[in-house]
Amino acid sequence: MKIEDIKVGETYNCKVDEDMDYEFQGKVEKVYEHSALVEIVKNDPKDDPNKMELNNKIVVSAKKMSKAK
Repeated sequence: MKIEDIKVGETYNCKVDEDMDYEFQGKVEKVYEHSALVEIVKNDPKDDPNKMELNNKIVVSAKKMSKAK
């Protein structure tokens, strides 16, 4: 996804290479040059310990995000 298409307050499907093992949905809080800070709003229950360790927030590359349906 292109960084200019990512909007604060919108929810996106996200995947990261580290910290979270499964795809999750995140609500964008801040947009950076090539990534976004998201609040994890929906995730696989197996990732709950990871989510807690991250305080429900993670930075995701724009390339690893897609619009949630």
